[in-house]
Amino acid sequence: MTTVFKPMLLATGLAFAANAGWADQTLRFATWDSNESLEIQKAIAAAFEKAHPGVTVQVEAYGDGYDTKLAAGFGAGDAPDVMYMWNFPAYAPSLLPLDAYLAGENGLDMADFAAGLLPYARVTNEDGSSSTLGIPAGYTTFVTYYNKDMFDKAGLPYPTEGWTWDDLRADAAKLAKPDERVYGYGVDGNPDPYDFETFLWSNGSSWISPDGKTTTGYLNAPASTEVFQQFVDMVKGGEAVLFGVGDNGSYRELFNADKLGMVISGIWPMPDFEAAGKNFGVVGLPSFGGKPVHSNVGISSLSIAKDSKEPDLAWEFVKFYASPEAVAMRTNDIPVLNSVAKSKGMADDPKFAPFIAMLPAADANLSPAFLRNANWGRAQDVVTEAIQRIYIEQDGIQAILNDAAARADKALTK
Repeated sequence: MTTVFKPMLLATGLAFAANAGWADQTLRFATWDSNESLEIQKAIAAAFEKAHPGVTVQVEAYGDGYDTKLAAGFGAGDAPDVMYMWNFPAYAPSLLPLDAYLAGENGLDMADFAAGLLPYARVTNEDGSSSTLGIPAGYTTFVTYYNKDMFDKAGLPYPTEGWTWDDLRADAAKLAKPDERVYGYGVDGNPDPYDFETFLWSNGSSWISPDGKTTTGYLNAPASTEVFQQFVDMVKGGEAVLFGVGDNGSYRELFNADKLGMVISGIWPMPDFEAAGKNFGVVGLPSFGGKPVHSNVGISSLSIAKDSKEPDLAWEFVKFYASPEAVAMRTNDIPVLNSVAKSKGMADDPKFAPFIAMLPAADANLSPAFLRNANWGRAQDVVTEAIQRIYIEQDGIQAILNDAAARADKALTK
């Protein structure tokens, strides 16, 4: 990871009583969530207030405009004290390094955290050291959802761990009825490059070099081209549908209408599938010809603003948010604490066990592109455009990726 930042020295008292000196204090907490997820966060904030008399947590729900509002707050010197965070390189200059807190008397025992999560919240400094800029709050890996009723109707056995893309395609072909707009598998017509890198990693490629300096030879590598060619072939052959494009509908709509047999996603659609009464199963990701499977991680972390007027109180809130009590309150993602996942029996639950099992596949050596270069956001725009071209034109994939790599490399150095 080559993104570098200047380390910031933290001068603050790290040992203090949890409820000392905070009468009539207001702590601002920004989140991107809404609906049920937002209510859970409000409940956690209320529990913190109860445990810290005199403290008020002002929950600020920024919604779809999260990054815009957060950046505006930082720019105006009016940022919240604590905020949900994922893009650490982009916000690093505005975030408080937490390493001194972690090592202090009022630190946080990280031994209970699921392995592989912390690297997503670290950046490398100019002197080669690393800074922890966030504490994990919730996560999801990527898995395959399958419609059991559709498999039963087609007389197919359910997918099992260790399966391959050849297995998936064979099932998809038997499930699909293109004339009836029924499909075996769903290909995202407008994928987030962050999520899509899961497929590249699993075929031995990535968007960007390990040192973060170039996309050439990675974005346009033969292994990357193979992934896109497979998805295009599946769509052309009627095995799969490009969801979210034209009038094809979303994968949730298609799955709930028994028009889609399989789709790869995080934990997000599970509540919708359950509310719709779907008879579904969950299995790990298929491999490309037996190659090691790698899943990216959708992770939300809590960070503290560098300019927070109450950094100690903010840290206390972050600690509370990562406590077993608060983590257990979160019901819409996978617990970041192993003890909570165990107490909920999730490792033995067939709907949740695959998510947990996929976490070791989130190889810390395969860090996402945005953690490898602070300018990845510019390059990602190029990648997004290339993906859209591939799915629209469905031909000339290598040429499209070659062009994208050349333009993405320029974007990395701007």
